[in-house]
Amino acid sequence: MLERLRQLAEDAAKLNSKLILVVANAGGGKTDILSSFAESEGYPLVNVGRELSRKLLSIPAMQRSVEVMPLLRDLIDQTKSEKCVILDNIEILFEEDLHIGPVDVLRKLAHARPLVAAWPGGFRDGRLTYARTGHHEHCEVPLDGAVCPSSEHSAQLAA
Repeated sequence: MLERLRQLAEDAAKLNSKLILVVANAGGGKTDILSSFAESEGYPLVNVGRELSRKLLSIPAMQRSVEVMPLLRDLIDQTKSEKCVILDNIEILFEEDLHIGPVDVLRKLAHARPLVAAWPGGFRDGRLTYARTGHHEHCEVPLDGAVCPSSEHSAQLAA
């Protein structure tokens, strides 16, 4: 899995959208895979839930949806990595009150450099899912051109 991630990050650097997703439900091994990848390659690993929630605390609730992108860009820029940044614990991006599309946000962030992110849900038939149908945070979006190789881990890759 690490070798596949390494290759995807190298290939993604040449593309317009440089987003690579490691997809698995809770307990599926995403954090372990991303931590190992970050350590082996020397890439920064950002805990989005912790860092973004801390920054959003000082912003009035009505302004948070407007501030999410600049705050995320700042988090990524603070890593000073030009090669690749790894994002874990992105569940905060699904918060209803933020009024954002997590995939769209991740795609926009991935224009400057390869971005590897943990997707806390599933991938099937070209569609990413998060939360069960009927849940207030449910998300289901198509992901064209996705790659999901089988592996010994339960996590899958989507690029």
